[in-house]
Amino acid sequence: MLGHASPQMTARYATIHDTTVRAAFDDYQRRRVDIRGTRLEFDPDAPAAEAEWVKHNLARVAASLPNGYCGRPPQQDCPHPNACLTCPDFQTTPQFLPLHRRQRDDTLVLLTAAEQAGNTRLATNHRQVADNLEHVIDALETIERQEPSDATG
Repeated sequence: MLGHASPQMTARYATIHDTTVRAAFDDYQRRRVDIRGTRLEFDPDAPAAEAEWVKHNLARVAASLPNGYCGRPPQQDCPHPNACLTCPDFQTTPQFLPLHRRQRDDTLVLLTAAEQAGNTRLATNHRQVADNLEHVIDALETIERQEPSDATG
């Protein structure tokens, strides 16, 4: 089906692809932060690294978000629908910085409107998201400054 002369050629391409994807995954693992802007540790040689890779292959596509990824194990329900920036399982990388900056600006507009309307509960929610976005943006900008400009996430 692929037009290869032998199954060995197909296997070779599959190995190259898996190695490339794994390298990108390890890079992602090294560059991620949580909602507090805390850089998440990753040791590619740790015993759990292979399990994390398997988990990624099985669940990460389903857990993709417009501005990062959900790190919650797939067998757990999410108590944070549409509120990922207040969820402790949220993870993100520098590739999403433009989205985070835009969301921070939009959130500050919403926060101001909620405060002016006297809606303290809504303002508190927006303030928490804005604060988390500031932590995330600061941490991701630090990662960008520390790494070469051709790094991918």
